[in-house]
Amino acid sequence: MREGPRNEVLGSRMEYLEERITKSRICIAIGFALIFIGCSVALGQNRTTAFPERERAFLGKRRLSYGVKKYGLRILEATITLEEARSKAGEKVYLVQAQVDTTGVTNWFFRMHNRFYSWVDARHFGPLRYVKEINQTGIFSEDKHYRSVLTFDREDNRVVVDGTKEVAVPPGTQDPLSFFVKYYLQEEIKPAEEIRMTIYDGIKLRKVFFDSKGESIETQWCGPVDVICLESKVPFSSLGGREGIIRIWFTRDRRKVPVRIGLDLPIGTVQFELESFEEG
Repeated sequence: MREGPRNEVLGSRMEYLEERITKSRICIAIGFALIFIGCSVALGQNRTTAFPERERAFLGKRRLSYGVKKYGLRILEATITLEEARSKAGEKVYLVQAQVDTTGVTNWFFRMHNRFYSWVDARHFGPLRYVKEINQTGIFSEDKHYRSVLTFDREDNRVVVDGTKEVAVPPGTQDPLSFFVKYYLQEEIKPAEEIRMTIYDGIKLRKVFFDSKGESIETQWCGPVDVICLESKVPFSSLGGREGIIRIWFTRDRRKVPVRIGLDLPIGTVQFELESFEEG
C-alpha cells in the first residue's frame, strides 16, 4: 500500500535534483558563452565604415544591461559597458567591460561573479590587453577562482598569457570583447553575409563563422523591431566541447543595438534579453 506513494516521492525528488543540475550546467555554459557576445558582432575585412571619423571623435559611455530567465525564474544578469580611455602611454583606447552574475534562487546552488575587460587600440581596433576574472562555485560544479591577463602584440602576431606563456596567432586575431568595439565603431553588417573571425581567449584559438539574415522580432526593450540576426555553431568548452548555436539579434539602424543573444546548448536554450541601453 505504501510502496506507490514512496516511489512517487522518490521520483519527485529525482526530478527536482535533475532540474537543479540542469540549471547549474546552463549557468556554467552561460558564463563561458558570455565572451561570444563581443565576438558575435564582429566583422570581416574590407567593409564599409559605419561611422565617419568626425562622428567617432568622442565616444560617450554606453551601457547595455541584460537579464536571463529560465523555468520562469530570473537566473542571470549581464552588463556590457563601452567607453573611451587612455593607455599608460597616453594614447586613446576603447575600454569594453562585461560582467555576469547569477541572481535569485540560482545562488542557492550555483554562484557566478565573472568579469571581463578589453583595452582596444582606437586606430586599428585591435586588442591590446584582455583580462578575465572568474569566480564561480556550485554544488554540482567545480569551483573556479582565477585571474588571467592576455597581452596582444599586433606587429609580431603573438599573445603573452599571464606574463610567461607566448602563443603565436594569425594576423587579425582578437580577444572576445574587442570585437564589440569593431561592431559599434568601425564595421557594418549586411544580410546574407558570411562573417569569419579568429579569437583567442587564453585557452584556445578559435575560428568562428557567422551567417547573417534580416528579420523582424518582438523585443522586451523596444517592442517590434527590424533586426539583423547573426548565427553560428560554436563549441562550448564548459560542456566538454559539445557544439551549440549562438544567435545575436541587433537593430537594423545606426545604433545597431544587440537586443537579444540566444544560446541553443546541448542541455537547453537560454536567451539574454536587453533590458536597458544607456548612452552618456
